[in-house]
Amino acid sequence: MLTMMRGLKGKLVVSCQAAPADPMADTETIRRIAQTVVASGAAGLRINGPEHVRAVRQDSDVPIIAIQKRYNEGSLQITPDFASAAALAAAGASMIALDCSNRARPNGEPWQVIIRRIHEELRLPVMADIATLEEGAAAAAAGADLVGTTLSGYTEETWGNHFFDWSLLANLVRRIRVPIIAEGHISSPEEARRAAAMGAWCVIVGSAITRPGLITSTFVRALGHGSSTAPAVGIDIGGTSIKAGLVQPTGEVSLTTQIPTEAAKGRDAIAAGLCEATEQVLGAASRKGIQPAGLGIASAGAISAKDGSVFAATDNLPGWAGFDLRRFAEKRFDLPTWVVNDAHAAVLAELHFGLGRSLSNFVAITIGTGIGGGIVCDGKLLQGQHGFAGSIGHHVIREGGHPCNCGRRGCLEAYVSTAALLREFRDRGGLIPDDPTIDDGAVALQINRLAIEDFPAAVGAYTAIGTYLAEGIANIFNLFDPEAVLVSGGLVEGQVQFLSAVAQRVADLLHFGSKRQPCVRTAKAGRLAGVQGAATLVFEGQCCFADEGNRFLSSRTSPHRKGQNGKEQSALVV
Repeated sequence: MLTMMRGLKGKLVVSCQAAPADPMADTETIRRIAQTVVASGAAGLRINGPEHVRAVRQDSDVPIIAIQKRYNEGSLQITPDFASAAALAAAGASMIALDCSNRARPNGEPWQVIIRRIHEELRLPVMADIATLEEGAAAAAAGADLVGTTLSGYTEETWGNHFFDWSLLANLVRRIRVPIIAEGHISSPEEARRAAAMGAWCVIVGSAITRPGLITSTFVRALGHGSSTAPAVGIDIGGTSIKAGLVQPTGEVSLTTQIPTEAAKGRDAIAAGLCEATEQVLGAASRKGIQPAGLGIASAGAISAKDGSVFAATDNLPGWAGFDLRRFAEKRFDLPTWVVNDAHAAVLAELHFGLGRSLSNFVAITIGTGIGGGIVCDGKLLQGQHGFAGSIGHHVIREGGHPCNCGRRGCLEAYVSTAALLREFRDRGGLIPDDPTIDDGAVALQINRLAIEDFPAAVGAYTAIGTYLAEGIANIFNLFDPEAVLVSGGLVEGQVQFLSAVAQRVADLLHFGSKRQPCVRTAKAGRLAGVQGAATLVFEGQCCFADEGNRFLSSRTSPHRKGQNGKEQSALVV
């Protein structure tokens, strides 16, 4: 065993499998795939079923991690009993992998018993497929020789996690003494390298290498020929209003609606507004005979990538933090649902449908009730461990300055937002109705129009927030050196001269600004960017890779884009 383990350390193991009913799901095809990946450098294989194990073993002596998939009333089980393990061992398996999660095991033996019997009777090492840190610790304590992240996203507890769980890998490596294998949702060489650098003993990759049908579908979708893709309903929950519409894969939006958020009334009122807006779009679609593929929801606040809940939220949406948004929407509308931060959704819209299609590195800023943003690096939206990446509005530009609703003082959002515009307008003698029934967003829209008409107090207010915005954007250029900063939101709609002045001020503030010529432009996606961006998550979910089981990994292929070196490149965003 020690020799085999040393041979796998830091190496790639390829999962050679095919989904049921896939044209490639025959023994000879799997055998040839295995021959190809081994010849290309794979240090090991993960193979399903004794027939395939036996065939592959004829050609190679590399380690084979063997499993037996069994479907029971639609539920996938992995090596559910000792008899399955014994058959795999007899076929030539080097190691047996089995489900050691907390999932129910109808008609299956306790996995602890299977581990013990494999060790005692088959004399083979065991890999435990798990989904959580607690499951990994329990499997190691029960004698598992290796622990794999295979089932993260496929169990009830982790359902909806469409990305590789980097925090799970880090915790397993740090707290568990047996080797940890990174598997499930690894779809690029960069991710494989990152997993190894974090301490994974080896990395198992399947669909991204061995399932041409799924790989092809992503390219077809990226080139705009996915005509069979159903539209999606996109919903954008902001502090002022909730927008919704039916979005086509091309980005076209129809059947739009907009209702007040009524955030001051708390969580129940916000959720009721979400339901009202969604029902209006679904009803209009139904009358046209259209069945949407799912719901994409953009919401203010930090969104958990694991379960689509609201991880944290500011006072712009009182009581919203902790709300299990994805589960609520799926239960209410019986449609697959994806949830994303609203600023990140706007970035996704720009990346898929706007100016971002021709950029590899850019930062997008959305200015409204608050100020949000997102960072795209090498064609990938950076989310961060907890979904807070790109919180542009909460970097400080004035130490000890105006209070921000995040609890700090002097944040960019305290100087560039709806409330800030109203304050600057009032400070310059502008009159604001003292009527609590009038929404701040409506007042800000009126100030916007007055500025376009050269009303002095409005022009002065925009000049002031433009000065602050330029400082924030200059900081962004110094931190990330992007190709462009793209600005959107109701406060900048129609303000062509405003953004031109901001861009010039940024150039003046930057070191070597005249040579760097910072590009600050109005984002193309427009006021429905959140709706469009949220819907892209639904389209991603239809054209994604699938690893173990039948849960999809959300991924996106972008059209060919030109990098900063001017050469065409393609990017897979996960």
